[in-house]
Amino acid sequence: MLRNTFLSGITKYWWLPLITGLVCIGLGVWSICCPSGALPILAMIFAIGLLVVGAVDLIWGIATSKHNPGWGWDLCLGILDVIAGIWMLTMNTQEMTLTFLYIIGIWLIFAAFNGLGQIFAISVYNPLATFLAALLLLGTLFFSFWIIFNPIALGVTAWMWIGIALCCYGVFRVAAAFKIKNLHDRIS
Repeated sequence: MLRNTFLSGITKYWWLPLITGLVCIGLGVWSICCPSGALPILAMIFAIGLLVVGAVDLIWGIATSKHNPGWGWDLCLGILDVIAGIWMLTMNTQEMTLTFLYIIGIWLIFAAFNGLGQIFAISVYNPLATFLAALLLLGTLFFSFWIIFNPIALGVTAWMWIGIALCCYGVFRVAAAFKIKNLHDRIS
C-alpha cells in the first residue's frame, strides 16, 4: 500500500524530469556547437537555464512531497539552481564567464548525486536501466570534476566538456522521466 502510494504520487509528475532533461540537453548541444569565444553568451544562457531548471525542480519537489521521502533534496537542488541563476545574472560579463566554469561544475556534481539517489530509489524495477543511468551520472561527475579542477587547462575546450557533461545529465533525466512514465502506466 505504501509503495503504491509512493509510486502513484511520484509517477504522476513524470514529465517534470523530462523538461529538465531537455533543457540540459539543449544547453549541452548549444555548448558543443558554440565556439569557445562565445563563453559569455553560454554563461548568460546557462544562467537563464538554471532559473528554468530550478523552477521545474522546485515544482517537482513540492508536487511529490507527500509521496517521495527524498523530496527535500529535489527542493534543495531547485533552490540552489534559482539562487545561482539570479546571482550569475547580476554579474558583469568577465565575472560571469569565469564564475560560470565553476558553477556549472559544482551544479553538475549536485545534480549527479541527486540523480544517483533517484535511480537507487527505483532501482528495484529495472537493474539494467539503473546501471546505465549510473554510468551516465558517473560520466557527469567525471566531467564536472574535470571542469572544476582544471579550468585553466580547459582553455578553449571548456565549452566541449561542459556540453558533454550537460548532455550526459540531460540524457539521464530524459531516460528517468520515461522510466517513471512506464511505472505510471503499469500502476494505473
